[in-house]
Amino acid sequence: MPVSAARKARTRTEIFEHAARLFRLRGYAGTNIDDIMLAAGLTRGAFYAHFRSKDDLFAEAVRAGHGLLGKARTSDARTALTDYFDKAQLAANGQACTLAALPGDVARAPMPARLAYANVLYGLIGELSRGRTRRLDADATTVAILAVGALILARASGDTRLSDWLLRCAKRAALPLLKPRASPSRKRCRSRRKAAGARRARHAARPRAGRA
Repeated sequence: MPVSAARKARTRTEIFEHAARLFRLRGYAGTNIDDIMLAAGLTRGAFYAHFRSKDDLFAEAVRAGHGLLGKARTSDARTALTDYFDKAQLAANGQACTLAALPGDVARAPMPARLAYANVLYGLIGELSRGRTRRLDADATTVAILAVGALILARASGDTRLSDWLLRCAKRAALPLLKPRASPSRKRCRSRRKAAGARRARHAARPRAGRA
């Protein structure tokens, strides 16, 4: 009996979700197709009915952008970052976030995975830039660097006190950068109003000087 399209889609999704989780947990080299299919409760042969290769699956897993990007899309940036910097959630956040869990693997991966990683990073900066005039806002970019970099270093450190300190310092530096800024147009409007007021004051002063 032929497999329905809906069932095939569900199976593919199950394989993908298990693969993405294992890649973030073990890395690319530490995860093989047998591990993925065992986690999904399927045989190795079923893999190729849904994916061409492990490299293609890895690139797709990176492209999904699990972790901080998803948090930033579903909540405000400050809330997402506060949770991301939570030392009690360090291990969970590190294993759940593509940007923090896979940079070393991606750097050695074929170009599709590296481009997928870049797109996820662009997406995160874009979410952090909401309400600002530029999509690649410099402050939002700095926040992304602080958040992902701090989590990578904190996870790698075997010293719990140092890990906590890294997260606290990054949070202290990052959150103030997300405060709303006055738009350039508003600044120009205020400057025009100030200049107009100064001109009116000068005009008002001239008649008085003439009468004197």
